Amino acid sequence: MAERDPKKFDPARAASLDAAEREDYLPSEKLVALLELDGSETVLDYGAGTGRLALLAAERAPGGRVVAVDESPEMIEHLKRRLAAAPNTEAVLIVANQVPLADHVVDRILAVNLLHEIRGEGALSEMRRVLAPMGVLLVVDWERGGRRQGGPPDEILYTAGEAASELRSNGFDTAEIDAGLPFHFAIRATPPADTNSY
Repeated sequence: MAERDPKKFDPARAASLDAAEREDYLPSEKLVALLELDGSETVLDYGAGTGRLALLAAERAPGGRVVAVDESPEMIEHLKRRLAAAPNTEAVLIVANQVPLADHVVDRILAVNLLHEIRGEGALSEMRRVLAPMGVLLVVDWERGGRRQGGPPDEILYTAGEAASELRSNGFDTAEIDAGLPFHFAIRATPPADTNSY
């Protein structure tokens, strides 16, 4: 059996993703509101966990589509069960950082508590590939150096500045959002305005 990557979320802890106290510091309504949905978008929830945010995004985009992806087969099983009653959603397994979607077909990407897990991998390039020219990637992650209870070890996290730099090096323009989250930074990342493709 392969040893689990210590920077990756352990599927055995899936129930913790739905713990009520998470709403105190990472409120679902606020995160989905930051996507600025008009109701018709294609949304990619990257590293969707148990689908808590994907379901809410699907409610906010009833005329659109929500694709919830994860690289863990165990988490995909959680997602399939959770999303079964939402007709405008689907759960898809990522294999080798490849999302089975065509280029530039996604209007919004939601990446919550994911950036530190994909350090050194090709996931940001893949997000850039599938994001439409006028699309938005919302990155929310634990901020290194802040006071907090729980969360990943500080040494694997980014500061907001480091995260923005990482996003820019993968072809995004960035703007930090003051989302009022006590332990997390939020960054809006977009394709550069002067490019039509990647």
